[in-house]
Amino acid sequence: MESRRLTVDLGLPGGTVHVEMVVPMGAVPMERLLPALRTTADAFVAYGAEMSVAAGKPVSCSKGCGACCRQLVPLAHSEARQLAKLIEELPEPRRSVVRERFAEALRRVEASGLLPSLMGRTGRLASEAVHLGMDYFRLGIPCPFLEDESCSIYHDRPIACREYLVTSPPAFCAAPTPETIDTVPLPTRVWAAVAREENGIPNSDPATCVPLVMAPVWAARNPDPGTPRPGPEVLQKVFARFSRDRRGEGFGQ
Repeated sequence: MESRRLTVDLGLPGGTVHVEMVVPMGAVPMERLLPALRTTADAFVAYGAEMSVAAGKPVSCSKGCGACCRQLVPLAHSEARQLAKLIEELPEPRRSVVRERFAEALRRVEASGLLPSLMGRTGRLASEAVHLGMDYFRLGIPCPFLEDESCSIYHDRPIACREYLVTSPPAFCAAPTPETIDTVPLPTRVWAAVAREENGIPNSDPATCVPLVMAPVWAARNPDPGTPRPGPEVLQKVFARFSRDRRGEGFGQ
């Protein structure tokens, strides 16, 4: 299938974000567009970090600090399927190790009583999301891909992970609260725009998502990626959502 390198300039109130990406021209599922969408998210994050530095709030995240890798990470449906495929493509014995980490994470979630909350709702109000996220964080479950407090799939990490940077002191990340954590403000959340577009959800509604720890189980139960659509058309629709969604996104938003 033919792919082309496209350049997009996304206008924002404080400037312009320049994005160069490789896009498949034919009809494809959303999963095939994830590389381009990750590139877009990275561009937004770089823009947000630059604006934050200019405002006197430099990013405090650093390599080897994996506190945020114990948070509840929301995935768009296409990301959940892609992550499940990534696991299956890992060489042994690493594949078995990662699989067991996911299984152990679900056992801990179930033992805590949070599993029905994660399985029963695909979208949550912001107020509910905060409480659920804090309850999950207190379980102390590391991301199954975390190695030596660093991401072992950094190149393929979820969009929501890319979009989370803090400017508050790193010490606060070990016991985060809405009052102690300051995140880099972003003009939109790419993962949520993707989630809404692939499910045809209005921007005013919560974006359906899959918690990262449930990705393999969810993907096995939902293998159908839906009807393929032309890559440029889908990206245009996702980008159109950015201008209508200039607010922060929490889990399930």
